[in-house]
Amino acid sequence: MGYQGPYICQACGNTFQSRAGGGFLFIEYRCVNCDAIKTVKSNRRVPSSEYTPPTAAEVGVCEQCGGELKSDLQPMCPACKSRDVKESGGRAVRYD
Repeated sequence: MGYQGPYICQACGNTFQSRAGGGFLFIEYRCVNCDAIKTVKSNRRVPSSEYTPPTAAEVGVCEQCGGELKSDLQPMCPACKSRDVKESGGRAVRYD
């Protein structure tokens, strides 16, 4: 399940808006360098024994900077570039 809303950086205290996660039909990948998000189509509604994750060719690289894309990264603080962030509550949306 995905989350879109406010985050707080544990390193510098900055509060910012971002999103993380994916859903049954897509996976969100983040660039390790610039934090750009790429959504890759996926069908995770099948039994786990039948699920195959997207290939490296399907994921590709960041369209903005050419960096590596990973699906397990937290959002990056825009102020200090730390990934030590957490959801800060407030007005948010959960999506699937």
